[in-house]
Amino acid sequence: MKKIISMKKLSILFILSIIVLMVACTGNQDADIAEQEKPKGDNHSVSTENQDIHTVEAYVTVIEKLYKEDIGLNSNIKYIAVDTSLIVNLTDEGKAELLKKLESYGFTVLNMTFEELKKQGYIKDLYFEEGILFKIKDKPIKNNSITMNISKWRSGLGAIGYDGLVIEYRNDKWEITKLGDAWIS
Repeated sequence: MKKIISMKKLSILFILSIIVLMVACTGNQDADIAEQEKPKGDNHSVSTENQDIHTVEAYVTVIEKLYKEDIGLNSNIKYIAVDTSLIVNLTDEGKAELLKKLESYGFTVLNMTFEELKKQGYIKDLYFEEGILFKIKDKPIKNNSITMNISKWRSGLGAIGYDGLVIEYRNDKWEITKLGDAWIS
């Protein structure tokens, strides 16, 4: 009788061991799948802080391109305003870093929307007398690429921009690969 009870205990212990082993082997399957689905070599998966520092350069690149175009819009300015409210790929810290980098142009940099500039008295009668406004509306980064609409605005009759501009991270730098639809007013 004792032998039968011992055999039952051993059998139960054996079955429990197998169940524990099976659960342990399959319990991490979702994590394994998620790890396999991560893109390899994606420079944006390091950390949010490193991603921001890296991604800020994309926005600096497109603003620099637009700044150099239609330079008449830049004459006699004191301010560079950037509407960062629609930028989805940067945290608040990344947006602050972008504005800091733009200070290298030698002007006072403002983080304001058109409406805020108007309310503060910078824009009067659809004219930003002492500055220019860059407005950027982007889509989430996909495959090291950002698609955006960007404009440089001085007045109702003085503005330029690109809708559907694409910038990609290639060879350790951001490059504009498609200008999209250019417009001017």
